[in-house]
Amino acid sequence: MVGEPNTSKRGKQLLKQLRKRGPFLAASLVVGGKRCGRPDCRCAEDGPIHPTANVTWKEKGKTRTLHVPQELIEEVAQWIEEWRTVRELVQKMSEEQRQHLLRLRKKPRD
Repeated sequence: MVGEPNTSKRGKQLLKQLRKRGPFLAASLVVGGKRCGRPDCRCAEDGPIHPTANVTWKEKGKTRTLHVPQELIEEVAQWIEEWRTVRELVQKMSEEQRQHLLRLRKKPRD
């Protein structure tokens, strides 16, 4: 994109907001617990089960899953939240561009 973008004032504001976004991840985070299966582990009886986290997403029509290490759960959750913000901004920008195009079409030609 060279020069000034062909968009409205609102469109320029939305583009500015998009440029400020950080890393994002289009996925869902599932945090839960599971038993490890070792008979001598604390979780084998009534002890607390082991925490676990996974991200899931669709890829070519299939659900994919990826384990998330405990130390990254909060950061991954932030990436997913950032994706929600980016997705919302993209939707708003798309709607603004449709409206901008309609306004341009209605302008009288010289």
